[in-house]
Amino acid sequence: MGRRLEIVAAAALTAAALWAGQARAAEEASPEAASSGLHIELNRVTDNGGGGCRLTFVVRNATGGEVPQPRFEFVLFDSDGLVDRLTTFDFGALPPEKTSVRQFDLAGVACGKLGRILVNGPAQCGEGGAAAHCQAQLTLASRAEIPLGR
Repeated sequence: MGRRLEIVAAAALTAAALWAGQARAAEEASPEAASSGLHIELNRVTDNGGGGCRLTFVVRNATGGEVPQPRFEFVLFDSDGLVDRLTTFDFGALPPEKTSVRQFDLAGVACGKLGRILVNGPAQCGEGGAAAHCQAQLTLASRAEIPLGR
């Protein structure tokens, strides 16, 4: 009986160590853990009550400086994979090392019809792409049922 208990205890410790390693790896892969750049997470997608869809983003500025007015072009695909529309989202001023939440209402877009969202790239970069958001490394993630990618 003693040997059996030792084997069970060893298996439990091994499983706990593996679980801790996986949890640490997932934490390091999250946008919050990334070291530098702009981290945009599609956090929530909800009906806005007016026949449209509200997208909620969590944005972390880890560029080391203020990003005055980052704008990105987004492409919305329907559930059949067809482009529904292109739109530009202005995330407003993002102070350094701060996490912000931004919401955008899409008129005439039913949340249930959205299949995925693509970030086409930065918009309004100015002369030579000098705007801070045009130079920043971009990390994307989604906690919503709709994927966010490039």
